[in-house]
Amino acid sequence: MNTVAAGAAIISAGMLLSRILGYVRERMLIHVFGGSDISGAYNLAFVVPDLFYNLLAGGALSAAFIPVFTRYITNKQDRDAHRVGSTFILLLIIVMSVCATLGIIFAPQLINLLQLLHTEHTRLNAESIALTISLTRTMCFMLIFTALSGLFTGILNSYKHFLTPVIIWLVYNLSIMVGIGVFSKLPIFGGSPAHPNIHGAAYGVVIGAFLMAAIQFPVTLRHGFRFHPAIDLRHEGVRKVLILFAPVMLGLAMSQINLMILPLIIGSKFGLPAVTDIRMANRLVLLPLGLFAIAISTAAFPQLAEQIARGQLAAFRETMQRSMKAILLLSIPSAVGLFVLAEPITYLLWGGGKFDATSVRASAFVLMFFAWGLLGLGLTQVVSRAFYSMHDMVTPVIVGISMVVVNIPLSLYFAQHSSLQYGSVALATTLTTTLSTLVLLEILRRRMNGFGGRSILWTTEKITIASCLMGVVLYVVANFLAPTFLGERLVPVFRWPAPALPFSVDPATLPDVKVPQVPLLIQVGASMVAGIIIYFAALWVMRVEELHLVTSRIMSKLRKRPAAV
Repeated sequence: MNTVAAGAAIISAGMLLSRILGYVRERMLIHVFGGSDISGAYNLAFVVPDLFYNLLAGGALSAAFIPVFTRYITNKQDRDAHRVGSTFILLLIIVMSVCATLGIIFAPQLINLLQLLHTEHTRLNAESIALTISLTRTMCFMLIFTALSGLFTGILNSYKHFLTPVIIWLVYNLSIMVGIGVFSKLPIFGGSPAHPNIHGAAYGVVIGAFLMAAIQFPVTLRHGFRFHPAIDLRHEGVRKVLILFAPVMLGLAMSQINLMILPLIIGSKFGLPAVTDIRMANRLVLLPLGLFAIAISTAAFPQLAEQIARGQLAAFRETMQRSMKAILLLSIPSAVGLFVLAEPITYLLWGGGKFDATSVRASAFVLMFFAWGLLGLGLTQVVSRAFYSMHDMVTPVIVGISMVVVNIPLSLYFAQHSSLQYGSVALATTLTTTLSTLVLLEILRRRMNGFGGRSILWTTEKITIASCLMGVVLYVVANFLAPTFLGERLVPVFRWPAPALPFSVDPATLPDVKVPQVPLLIQVGASMVAGIIIYFAALWVMRVEELHLVTSRIMSKLRKRPAAV
């Protein structure tokens, strides 16, 4: 478990830096283009390349690839491991090149498909559609590089190397920031300092994707991987990955579609400004998800695969139990914090520039419903990988498809028969994700003859109590320190019904907004510090095992440290 903890720490630290850069990147975008049709078209343009990536590569290939590759490494069959890895490098280049070409050719048809859920009155105008199509065609070039980068990450994770796969996301974010801040203002991309062109940001995306692959490949070679320029479709390992890949592809794609793509597609029914507001809320949820759940499950995955390969079922159960407890320990308070401080946090992180109070309130409204999805989303990360480690790819697929099938009509129903409007996508996503996680947990429990479910439930109860106490403290402190903006105190608030949004906005008509950043930082920062102190104090009083384990290790190391001379 020490390997998992060390790997999770590296991934979590790297993701924190990446999320900070991602925040700066998104803030640059909305400050330049605001919650407008232009930024909405840019966000919507990610749908097609992301869809191809999630279907054909993404985490799907790594999930199918790592158990097979790890088995060869564990059994000292390096030549087979290298042959399998080399085959998939070449296959990805061919397949993703074809997909990128198809995406470029059929971009108009694909973008028009996204509007099938729209009524005549909610369809995007011709100018917005044309811009979305143009940006989509540019971003399709990223497919080849992101797919290769995902495979290289799988190889490095199999070698239990996590640092470089984390660093590349910093490079990716920096590249997009250069695209927004520099490329968009260059005449070659159709922009100027006074009139930035969003296409510059799209080219920054493509360059960042290329760098992700280019940086990782030499590192795989330094860790012992040997590339052979040959495709061996007859190799047992290649066939095994291909057999596992198809169901994993569908399962992980369904999860990504449910969380990131469907909300944008259905949200566009309410106009492109709503797409930007939903995306901003989504980004805030992805922060704790990436820092905690994805970091822990990514680090645990090679360990789980190795334990299954060695037949160490008891160790497998222990790794699963500890990983789930660690995710809950961090995800539940994160959900409470995002819910209580939704509006102050959104004002602090996104408010200002051309992202005005209307956009902030709408994004905070969506965030309140997205926040509770962290519990299901977090546990799904490690539970799905448990199935993949056992080479069972079908179960997560069936559950994932069911999740999306339920999400679409549920989102549309809430949108049309409630005051949720664009917030319907967040509530439906949270409900379907939570339900699918519970189903997977029950199936896994029966298959493993238990994995310490009672212990996990007991720990969850303690964490929930501590999180509720934290939530009360967050509200009281944030309410006391609330600054005033536009004649209104920015206190934690739950708005109902959904704040009204314009269907279409020209960024030129948006004023530059200046929010009270320092008072907001004091409000949010002091609230979080007070809440965290209360949370961990409550955990300590209730003697939560994981917290005591960490503190006891720290104390033991301090006792062993030699005294200063």
